[in-house]
Amino acid sequence: MLGITQEGVTRYTGVYRGKTLFIQNPYNPETREFCISEVRLNNKRINLNYRHSAIKLDFQGIEQNSPISIQIVHSDSCSPVILNPDAIQYKYSFAFHEISMNDSVLVWSTIGDQDGGVYSLDYYDYGIWQTQDTIPSKGRLGGAMYVHFPQLQEGPNKLRLKYTFPSGDYLYSREIDFHFYEEPVTFSPKGTKTSLTLSRYANYEIYDGGDNLVLSGAGSTIDVRSLKRGDYIIYFDNKDPGVFTKL
Repeated sequence: MLGITQEGVTRYTGVYRGKTLFIQNPYNPETREFCISEVRLNNKRINLNYRHSAIKLDFQGIEQNSPISIQIVHSDSCSPVILNPDAIQYKYSFAFHEISMNDSVLVWSTIGDQDGGVYSLDYYDYGIWQTQDTIPSKGRLGGAMYVHFPQLQEGPNKLRLKYTFPSGDYLYSREIDFHFYEEPVTFSPKGTKTSLTLSRYANYEIYDGGDNLVLSGAGSTIDVRSLKRGDYIIYFDNKDPGVFTKL
């Protein structure tokens, strides 16, 4: 658990370990006020009774082994005290150092990476976390960096990582919320005897003039030598239609 106090705000970071956290809230008889005026959990204000000498934080809605941040807003003349710091202390030397999305690329770095550990990439879909992929640990205790291309839906997406130790224990990364809008696929040439070159990897379907599906697949190039001469319509990922001529 890491705690930092500055200008009437004390901040803690740690991991929710399934335990209730108790915070001492000193009372000043001269001002007739309690020390704490607000508690924020993962940047969201918690609705609590701040006129008690001990505040109980139950972490409702937080999954066990998830990272947490707590901000305690209080008077400058007092200091709140966490009575059971073990409730949010890190149990392991492992930690997610950084995690970010850049376009369609997920990048994260860690410390304490162990041989035999496994990362699971979870995707939030219709209110349920689903495991989308698994990535083996590099086993570098001093630090490791990972690059992964997750499967994304156009629009809002939510991801998280789960690191499972060789022992079976596990920890979650913070959740990542972002919007994804894929670049439209373009292709060339518009007239060809042999192949089409796509601007990026994509699923494609090719239809003839009678609206019959004649070719489908996935890739960044398409071999069209098997097609008869004529005009065709091509769709990428069920959208971005274009027209080309088989010469």
